Amino acid sequence: MQNFLLSSIDSPAIRVAINKAALREDKGLPIFDFSSGNIGKLPSKINLFNKIDIEVNENLPSELKVIAEAIKEGILEAYYPNPKCLSYSPTGGNMQIRKLAIKYFKEVHGVPLTEKDFDKVMVTAGGQQAMAAALRSLKSGIKVFLSQWEYDVVPAIVKDRGGKVIRIKRNEDLSINIEELKEKIVEDSVFYISMPNNPTGYVSTQDFEEILQVLTEKNGGVIWDAPYLFTILKLTPTKAEFDKNFLQLKIEEFKKIIKKYYESMCIVSSLSKTCLMAGLRFGFATASSHWIKIMEAFIGRETLSSPTLGFIIGAKVLQAFLKNQIVHEWACKIIAKRLTILIEEGFPLILPKNGAFGALYALVETNNLNSVKLADKLINKYGIVAIPGEPFYGKQINVIRLSLAATPWSENDEEWIKAVKTLKKALT
Repeated sequence: MQNFLLSSIDSPAIRVAINKAALREDKGLPIFDFSSGNIGKLPSKINLFNKIDIEVNENLPSELKVIAEAIKEGILEAYYPNPKCLSYSPTGGNMQIRKLAIKYFKEVHGVPLTEKDFDKVMVTAGGQQAMAAALRSLKSGIKVFLSQWEYDVVPAIVKDRGGKVIRIKRNEDLSINIEELKEKIVEDSVFYISMPNNPTGYVSTQDFEEILQVLTEKNGGVIWDAPYLFTILKLTPTKAEFDKNFLQLKIEEFKKIIKKYYESMCIVSSLSKTCLMAGLRFGFATASSHWIKIMEAFIGRETLSSPTLGFIIGAKVLQAFLKNQIVHEWACKIIAKRLTILIEEGFPLILPKNGAFGALYALVETNNLNSVKLADKLINKYGIVAIPGEPFYGKQINVIRLSLAATPWSENDEEWIKAVKTLKKALT
């Protein structure tokens, strides 16, 4: 019994009707649709284009070719011969897309879903929409625990819903202070965790399992924000490196834990980080059918339709990734080299000390300069975009967050190297 969740919430009538129509369509049953202002349906049987010719660059690395082929298939399905993407589509995803979400959570996270567990998964316009809906599904007054370093939008969402945010300290090595959590935990509370962690890069299956154990014993829940799962690197004092076997070992460790505790969890993820598609907005979640139902209702109140084009392309990309899980390897090699450059350049980095690093960010100490003022100075004087650490930490701290992914890659990564030199000069 998940007493931390709202008892129920009604979905908008139009959303319910659109979803019922989509379900009949999936089954090949006749539809006579009078439901909504879905004017994009009018030209859906007209050929807007006589021809669409898309040719994939054959010189691409194999990892990027997987993406390119999937995008090509998605664009063609969306626009040719008929423009499917101009119409409304169900928020939460139709049955075909949900099948892919089920497959992802079974294979990647080890959640023991069946092929018919459509009510235990949903697809969203990005992972953040899923995360926000999961948090908004909590009862007012619920205590939500999170670590001292955590994604900065989470506390605001919790407070907007009338929840109470309780930060748990991290130790000097960035591990989570489990003893403090045990002292403060109460019945029917919730723990939010991004793992690998945004912004520290910290990864620990031991911490992860201990948190789940503590919350489960108190009939609580855990929201695992997991878009960075495929970014885990090996980390030494002198360099970061991508090791495929090391990554797979960590994924398998997480899967074993999930099989024990999945009933207490909501897991959210996305294609954004794994498949280099942050702008596509294709996320997914799995939880109990009750939790998913509430999340769907909240999203349905805010948006009448899913982003149809993004869902069509995203489904093709997810399908391709599940067949050949290599897309992330190209990015991981680049991220490892970029982090290594920061280490070699002597930046005062705050890094995990357990030999693993994940996510796409690095924390840099500011030599006691106020991080908010420094971030303003960096953008206004040098054109350097960095994020103050305070919103992530929950209080004043002299640290900035650097993205390892926002700079476009080119041969020899010259643009990144130029950016690093400019930043080093600005901080001197």
